[in-house]
Amino acid sequence: MRSAILHVDIDAFFAAIEQQRDPRLKGRPVIVGAGVIASCSYEARAFGLRAGMRLSDARRLCPQAVILEGHAQVYRCYAEEIFARCRALAPAVETYLDEAYCDLTGTERLHGDLLEAARGLKRDIRAATGLAVTCGLGPNRMLAKLIGKTVKPDGLQRLDAGGADAFMRDQPVERVAGVGHAHARTLRSMNIRTAGEMRALPLAALERLFGANGRLLHERCRGRDTAAVSEREIPVSISRETSFHRDTADRVEIEGMLEYLVGRACRTARGLGIRPGTVAVRLRYGDGESAECARSLATPSDADPVALALALELLRRQFTRRVALHALGVTFSNFTRAGGEQGALFDEPEAGRRAALYRAFDRVRADFGHGILVSGRALHLKGRLAEDEHGFVLRTPSLTK
Repeated sequence: MRSAILHVDIDAFFAAIEQQRDPRLKGRPVIVGAGVIASCSYEARAFGLRAGMRLSDARRLCPQAVILEGHAQVYRCYAEEIFARCRALAPAVETYLDEAYCDLTGTERLHGDLLEAARGLKRDIRAATGLAVTCGLGPNRMLAKLIGKTVKPDGLQRLDAGGADAFMRDQPVERVAGVGHAHARTLRSMNIRTAGEMRALPLAALERLFGANGRLLHERCRGRDTAAVSEREIPVSISRETSFHRDTADRVEIEGMLEYLVGRACRTARGLGIRPGTVAVRLRYGDGESAECARSLATPSDADPVALALALELLRRQFTRRVALHALGVTFSNFTRAGGEQGALFDEPEAGRRAALYRAFDRVRADFGHGILVSGRALHLKGRLAEDEHGFVLRTPSLTK
């Protein structure tokens, strides 16, 4: 049975949604971001703008650009609407922020021509959301994504196994799955610019250069990628972060924001039925310096007070410079599946009551929005930050989390 993987990429994701929601923005250069570009429309890209560029540089290159801070919850709803249609088409779907891999292997008897099935998916997504997606169909994940890149935006292209070798040979080394910026610098310093030139390196040489990843790169530069498409039931990490609207050294505001971010992350973990074992707090100062510290919980827990106590300790340990903070973030990792909350024998009744309380909070927030309940230090943010039905309006770094 020949493998068939469909890669679905939402074109100019955040910016396209803003253009869809406000028809006055159609045809105009649109940027979504705060501090840096998180997403920009194709009209903005014509001026040389790209994701990750500082807004100050973007304004210089394109003074007429419309700059928006964005709405993370709205984007998530659009993504889920698109991914639901992918799941209706494929038995296995793996989703990320603005893209999905759909395993269509063995579904020809159901769908007929898979290229036509992908074309139908594009029409369905456009009718439901107004958004354009680019689809690439290939014999594996890497090739499906790469062939899609050749027809962006709003394109559809197929690459058969027979043409994979010739197609891959001329690809820049940066496009080989697993080659990041550091690996690419190493390869280019050796005058290796394409996947075809990379094939001249023996397996042993790649392993010496890149360790265990060298074996994967040896296969992928030849167009071979055996990574399976699978639902990621447990994420690697859950992050919530924001830039302050103005740099601040006010500990009341900083600790209030940290409590709010921890609460958002804990709610997400409970919704996935997982508990974090490690908490990390990340700071970025107004002068550009950064700091990050992580520690493990004594026992994995999805309870707000448990995670918050450790997060506050990490904050106080790091926030020692006499410089205002520009951004703050919290990351959970090392998850375990939720069972009964573990603890000492005499703590069990309290643990059970606490778990029931936060489950009740989650039900209320699911019905009326996260912002309906604000407690503890986060109450100090009332009146300082703008709010909508989802809670306090966070700035752009949260959009990609």
